[in-house]
Amino acid sequence: MSKPTILIIKMGSTYRELISKRGDFDRLIINSVPDSPVKWKTLKIDYIVPESIEKYQGIILTGAHNTLTEPYPYIKGVERLIDYILDLKIYTLGICFGHQLINLILGGQINRNPLGPELGVSTIQLTLPGIVDPIFKGLNHSKLQVYSSHYDIVSSIPEGAECLAWNEQTEFQATRYNSFIYTTQFHPEYNKHVMAYYINKNYDILKREHFQNPLNIPKPDEILKRNKQIRNRAKILENFISIILQSNVGSR
Repeated sequence: MSKPTILIIKMGSTYRELISKRGDFDRLIINSVPDSPVKWKTLKIDYIVPESIEKYQGIILTGAHNTLTEPYPYIKGVERLIDYILDLKIYTLGICFGHQLINLILGGQINRNPLGPELGVSTIQLTLPGIVDPIFKGLNHSKLQVYSSHYDIVSSIPEGAECLAWNEQTEFQATRYNSFIYTTQFHPEYNKHVMAYYINKNYDILKREHFQNPLNIPKPDEILKRNKQIRNRAKILENFISIILQSNVGSR
């Protein structure tokens, strides 16, 4: 049986210094699941031809440093992309910015989080649909620790979507649309070192946010202190790949 191919669509890039040390968003994803029996293909969003995605068995939309509270230059192209994903029923995972973009295009809303940014190790709560969904298989707890790095949030999800996870800072931490489009506000591809870089890079912003909103935003030193290597941090990526593999077997 041939290996399924997963297309990683780079919606943007991380910081240059971090790229030189750890790799860009696509490399962080691939390195998080090094022994996976799949082929990988990476393309930047501006090189995507929506009509050509039928050859892929899975698609991942990465994070980006853009904001959807302002006009996004590729919105029409991504709308066509999502239309093809829906028609072809291709398993898709949107991470952070990808999570927001997919929910926006399907009919949700994006806003700047009034509670402030969420950076560092966060605790999320699975909903009942989340507990039984295969994307969270093997995690064995309704509360999970994840890596967060976002200022905007999905403030409402589309009709037909389900919330799979939430916390007090961000209502929609994970969603599913139909049975094949998943999204996470958090970053399953991050590790302790990547998270520490983001916290330090945004240290001054976090410091200012703490003084403006001390009840919701801890001091940046406290956020750094809480940072750690999360066990099973990439389990969602592993599960996403497993779902694709099982589907690939079933379709033969």
